Amino acid sequence: MRIGFVVSKRISKLAVDRNRLKRLMGEAIRTRLPEISPGWDLVLTARQSALKADKYTLEQDISALLRRARVLAPAQHQGQG
Repeated sequence: MRIGFVVSKRISKLAVDRNRLKRLMGEAIRTRLPEISPGWDLVLTARQSALKADKYTLEQDISALLRRARVLAPAQHQGQG
């Protein structure tokens, strides 16, 4: 699996802002990586509102996007065996 992050200069002219947003997006998706089905290559494109978002908000938004795109593996039921 490969994941790419795109932050256009329309979001911010400053490279430091664009790179910070890419790092935040990477941290936000890191917790969901084990749940993503194998074989997917993902590209996440930031919107203007993401520049003001915190990590928690990005985590929630990315989780919703992954569910909507149906790239998450089916839930594992614990206690069966």
